[in-house]
Amino acid sequence: MSVHVVSKLDNSKHASFDVQSIAGAPLPESSIRLRPLLISLTSNNLSYARMGELLRWWDAYPVSENYPAPYNDPSAWGIVPAWGYATVEETTIPELPKGTVLYGFWPTTSTPTDLHLKPGKPTGHWIEISGHRQKMMPLYNRYTVTATSNTINDLVTKTPPPSAQEELERMAWTTLFIGGVAGYVLSEYVFSSNPETQPSIHPLGSASKLPWSQSDGDISSAVTINLAASTKTARVFSYYLSRKPERSMPLGLLHVTSAVSRITEADQNLATRIPSKAVRYEDAGSGETGDWLAERKPKELVIIDFGARGDALGDLIELVKGRDDLKDLKVVILQVGSEQRVYSTEEMLAQRAAVVELGKIPFNTSGVQDTVIERMGPEEYFATKDARWEEWLSERHLSVPGMEIVWGTGISGDGIEKGWERLCRGQVGAEEGLVYRFQ
Repeated sequence: MSVHVVSKLDNSKHASFDVQSIAGAPLPESSIRLRPLLISLTSNNLSYARMGELLRWWDAYPVSENYPAPYNDPSAWGIVPAWGYATVEETTIPELPKGTVLYGFWPTTSTPTDLHLKPGKPTGHWIEISGHRQKMMPLYNRYTVTATSNTINDLVTKTPPPSAQEELERMAWTTLFIGGVAGYVLSEYVFSSNPETQPSIHPLGSASKLPWSQSDGDISSAVTINLAASTKTARVFSYYLSRKPERSMPLGLLHVTSAVSRITEADQNLATRIPSKAVRYEDAGSGETGDWLAERKPKELVIIDFGARGDALGDLIELVKGRDDLKDLKVVILQVGSEQRVYSTEEMLAQRAAVVELGKIPFNTSGVQDTVIERMGPEEYFATKDARWEEWLSERHLSVPGMEIVWGTGISGDGIEKGWERLCRGQVGAEEGLVYRFQ
């Protein structure tokens, strides 16, 4: 059994080590002991490490005092959580018998993990209630039962039988895209598809108590600009945007990306009524881009930064300021993601300063989802969201043409350890999805 740990001071420093199998303590009431089955690594995991102290992601799975030094020091080392599936090995919860598969937020280890749970809503949802996790956002403490039609052995073997292959791939895509939740709530609730019955929600959620009017959430007279348009959240957002009622669609959708041909193909596949254009990062501030924006005759530009490279945002802002046909437009900038790399302390401070200087509005998936659940009720929200995600899974070839799952196994060697190194170096391409099998 192996553990992967990351330095909290310098996230590019990481290590993996083996631990001996030791019989765990008897489980208390309302608890389960699980082992990861399938997890993914994406740029989100870099964020969990970079912002782990501030947003409490390090709290999910603290390092054990029984780990070898120096990795048993929780002030210096942490376990980066990842999305995926795990199987129950021991239980004191009758509704979650041995062999149950749960989807949620797991440690990047192959060791058993204990959760203390209470029933959530709807049925099949469970909430982690351990004391050390109570400052985490609700999204990361929610676990859901997943029914599988194939055996665990068939799902984790290197060559699954045909009957298990499609189910395994759907599970893998769900781990990679986190069930599409960020792109979904951004498209459907921050920029409401049905404002008459479903008022738009501030990108941080109602708990922020920040104003977000119906006009703020109305993009029908705007051009939406996706920076880092080939990232996973951007692809899901664009998919749901293309499926909006026509009255709530934007006037145009500009993609700024390193993968122009694939994004253009995706837009053609989706057959949307939204006029769209894909440009390279270096062309974000070009005259041709400005002409295309002006031709849409928008009243507003909504720029969504999913983690752009270089200074594409700065180039766009200078383009708008320098053109008579664009300079008077309202410009709104949402910060959703960050570039795939490790940031120094100085770079993180500069990022925070840019948020203030440019008036960027941060986006928080959990905050928005929490607000929707409060308004709609968990049963209606999750039934709708899950059905929409199943649609995306069935049409994933339209939204992410050319993207492939890159399979790995376990922690050491070519497993999580190698994947983390590639993420830190910015070497994971938009056409790759890193997924790891355990057990």
